[in-house]
Amino acid sequence: MAMALPRLLRGLIAPLSPSDWLPCNQPLSSFSASLLRNQWWLPMLAALPRLRCPSCSDGFKVLLVLLLVSAALAEVRFVASSSMAPTLHPGDRALAEKVTYLFRRPSVGDIVFFRVPTALQDCGMSKDVVFIKRVLATPGDFIEVRQGQLIVNGVARKEHYTATHTTYTMEAMRLPEGHVFVMGDNRNNSCDSRAWGPLPIGNIVGRYMMSFTRSSFQ
Repeated sequence: MAMALPRLLRGLIAPLSPSDWLPCNQPLSSFSASLLRNQWWLPMLAALPRLRCPSCSDGFKVLLVLLLVSAALAEVRFVASSSMAPTLHPGDRALAEKVTYLFRRPSVGDIVFFRVPTALQDCGMSKDVVFIKRVLATPGDFIEVRQGQLIVNGVARKEHYTATHTTYTMEAMRLPEGHVFVMGDNRNNSCDSRAWGPLPIGNIVGRYMMSFTRSSFQ
């Protein structure tokens, strides 16, 4: 039965010529021949916009658009203080991306760039100044420090990123909605939420991705 099936199929299927397998070899249809003979489509073709090669000005415009888009998505910030040591050091350049927080809220452990809060602006600091700190608690969390140990919602945090053993204490507080608690990794030398309170999430301008030093380019 298995040997007879191919023979049966060959009997049912008519043999095809090479031109049947390759439509591109077939002669022009009557419709195609009519197109070439009457040429009624030429005025429509002339009405189409003409393509041109990009000029130098076009290339400059494309480059400008790319620069604007990249500036909207990320930027490089200069680290001016040691408040984030040993994670970041004075003179480092840190890359901040601006996309993540369009889709989610800041999370514990994120390092964020933010405009200084109103409390510091009232003390004379420019509103254009940008700080960089680490998020340690989010809206609704209880946070406190006992004998240098950070405690969030009753659980002591293990912080491997801090510079030295902290020497401060902080009374327990609950974060209001729309605010996070930020501190520098160099706890003994950082102006952060301990001094001016919870940070409004709306002040955050980007999330830290990576850093590099001046020597990286030498």
